[in-house]
Amino acid sequence: MTQSREDGSTDSIRCKHEELCRELNMDRETEELSWSIFVEISKRFSLEGEVFHWLCCALYAASRGSYTPTVGGTNDVVLGNCISVIKLLRSCNMSIHEFTSKMRKWYEMARLPESFLNQINKMERSYSMTSNVFIRYADIFEQLFLPPPNEKKNCKFRSAKCPYGKLFEICWCLYLCAKNQNKVTDIVMSFHLLIWCIDLIYRNVLNENPDLINPKFVGVPPKWGKPDFDIRILKDYCIIEPICNMSNASPLDAKNMKETFKGIIKTFLKANTLYGTEDTLISNAYFERNLRSLKGAYEQYVLNMAELDERILLDYRKINSTHDSSGLKIDLHPEMKSLMPNTPYTRKESLPSKDGVFDPVANATNNVKKLREISHITEPSEFIRKSTNEEVLKKIQDKVNYMAKLFHNKFPNKEESVNKFQLAKSLYYYLLDKILHFEVRQKPIDLNILFQRDSFNTTLIACSVEIVLDAYDSPLKFPWILECFGINAFEFCKLIEIIVRSHDNILNRELIKHLNLIEETCLESLAWKKNSPLWELIKKEPIPLPTWSEVKVGHIDSNEPQLQSPMNSAFDTFSASTTPIVNESVRRDLFNTPKETTSGNRTNDVDRLNVPKRSKPLKLFLRKFYKLAWLRIKELCKELDLGEEMIQKIWTLFEYSITQKTELMQDRHLDQIFMCAIYLYIKVGEVNGKLFRDIMKFYRKQPQATSSIYREVLIKTDNGEKTVGDIIKFYNEIYMQKMTPYAWNFRKDPERSDSDLLLSPHPTEKQTIPRQLSSNHNFYVHSMDKNESDKYTASPNQFTFEFCRSSPKDLEKMNAFTSSKGKRNLPFDLSDTTNEVDRKRGRGGSGNQVLLKMMQDRQQEHK
Repeated sequence: MTQSREDGSTDSIRCKHEELCRELNMDRETEELSWSIFVEISKRFSLEGEVFHWLCCALYAASRGSYTPTVGGTNDVVLGNCISVIKLLRSCNMSIHEFTSKMRKWYEMARLPESFLNQINKMERSYSMTSNVFIRYADIFEQLFLPPPNEKKNCKFRSAKCPYGKLFEICWCLYLCAKNQNKVTDIVMSFHLLIWCIDLIYRNVLNENPDLINPKFVGVPPKWGKPDFDIRILKDYCIIEPICNMSNASPLDAKNMKETFKGIIKTFLKANTLYGTEDTLISNAYFERNLRSLKGAYEQYVLNMAELDERILLDYRKINSTHDSSGLKIDLHPEMKSLMPNTPYTRKESLPSKDGVFDPVANATNNVKKLREISHITEPSEFIRKSTNEEVLKKIQDKVNYMAKLFHNKFPNKEESVNKFQLAKSLYYYLLDKILHFEVRQKPIDLNILFQRDSFNTTLIACSVEIVLDAYDSPLKFPWILECFGINAFEFCKLIEIIVRSHDNILNRELIKHLNLIEETCLESLAWKKNSPLWELIKKEPIPLPTWSEVKVGHIDSNEPQLQSPMNSAFDTFSASTTPIVNESVRRDLFNTPKETTSGNRTNDVDRLNVPKRSKPLKLFLRKFYKLAWLRIKELCKELDLGEEMIQKIWTLFEYSITQKTELMQDRHLDQIFMCAIYLYIKVGEVNGKLFRDIMKFYRKQPQATSSIYREVLIKTDNGEKTVGDIIKFYNEIYMQKMTPYAWNFRKDPERSDSDLLLSPHPTEKQTIPRQLSSNHNFYVHSMDKNESDKYTASPNQFTFEFCRSSPKDLEKMNAFTSSKGKRNLPFDLSDTTNEVDRKRGRGGSGNQVLLKMMQDRQQEHK
């Protein structure tokens, strides 16, 4: 739909809107509000695609802004007008994925409050989680129960007892009601709750309808179906452990929910949501009644909370179905079906290889099960005890206990908080031992010095808790953990690379991705908040801030020894600042306007020989920051089809904004700065055909991109009140004013050569950490250092062939040499000559098979 829509077309749409409202029994106020919003948005934007979909967005947004009073003499109200989201989607012929995707766009166009977007995200996440649990439920159910062969033919048999199809339905409805009753939000606890529901229904089926039991299930009672079967064992029969084993879940974690589940069932029986007893739920007397009651209770909850009716999953037990019986478009879209997060750029090449298709439930349960393997660790290891004294050990334990209290006070569920922190405590001691072993191998140090750094222990404990929360797929996402423990992002991000390096295979690919994403979040924005200690370090730095060439590994400063290794140690990372109090004449005055530097040949304002030592924590932070910025700039410039020379100039412009105009980063985001740098270069460099909307279009493809980054940019702060605007407003009013004088050095000038510009070197993607080629083989590769390569003598028979350059004769020589048998020494035992030769040349041996398997693994990983 365009802004020049004709009146006739508008009348037609109005008619459709009215018909839709009548079908949904929409109140008059919501109907008028939704239409007025729709018309307003239509005037300002071009709404592409099916018009019914946009009407759906307008109706849902309008309905969420109203309040409905409850009956019963109370003053309570329900948010929204109790509209059925599923009915709305069916009426508009819209899938759930299409709905959530278009609602996000509507949120931006209508400038709705952030709470609205949070509601959409919560709805999508809940549906994604439940749909993945449902896939597991259908698989488990089919292994536990079998439909009797005569169920479809014999109507009397079907009406006499609980049929197979309705058994599937009542178990799922019981789970949905129990999930809402207990406010289960993470996928592991949700799956464990499902297991208990299945266990309860299974016990009922054993008593009421044994014909449905699959005798091949590993958890079937002993001697089931035999004459000497003892029926008394069915009283408290439990299949939790067999189900956990077949699902690769932790039985211990599942059994921890026993009392919680019993409490839920007692509440249901007391409130008449369920009738009968725990053992007679599907008996002839109560089955139909219980099924209707569960459906009614769930319907009421869905309408009150304006959430998706997750019973729609019952209508398509086959994932690739396209429509349910009621006409709702069904698509377990890959983005909905999979809770797999995007892969951040940080250390992307060092991630473990993929293990098949990502399954959110399996990933979460495997993570928890792996962490449970170290749950026996409840105190510092023997190595830690020998490395320090009793006083330090007591301080460590006191710190753990103190942070446990903070966590229990902030976590919503008391019982869950105890279990989760206990697991985090075990992980903390495990990681502490691994990190300290690495420190000692690096260089002899007094570990007591490291223990005295309170930030080291605090961040390690907090990071352990964050890992456990993510393993459970908790909705309490980062940076909640910073708020819980009162930690700043600058300190928190110091430890992540050290943990990723030291975890010793306790963390899988997804958990490492999560930690890398957290590090990026800290580097890009959180560490640049106004109250961050980073600004105190910056203020103590001489002008200007260090460039990439000054902080990169291998840089030799005349006043500072070269850093030993790209793999920073915890001792160096958490060391105190090495910067002495600098003279006031060279102290950074960030928010006063200095004299502009207009020359392309940038020089420092302070003589290098007189500059005090750089702060090591600041250098380590900036090194990671510059690497991250370069990766994002490079990827975005490639999407924009900008050449290498342009990218080099854009990097120089960006680096100048960080070193000389550092205040631009305060309370802002890295991506906001480099997008402005790209556009400013495009303008002064007169690059044709590139607009700001092109930059934002390709930026949205980056894994970290969100609309708030370019919609909500800080413009100014007055008396603590922040004024925000979009990125265009920031560029025009703030960025361009500060950066244009320097950017004019990159304008096209026929009298000046590009060689006159001194461009800044940018980071290079050098592999520093050994990479495992396949998770099935202990085979690692890493780049060889230049000094190390000198130790090896080149082969006297080496050939060099360059594609598109070397002559065909060079290729013929190489082929002839590789095809020749060559010289070899004959072994003395001639009887075994053939086999030995074949083994050395790789014929028929296991070496070829291992290499082939490894190559297949790598090919599968890249698919």
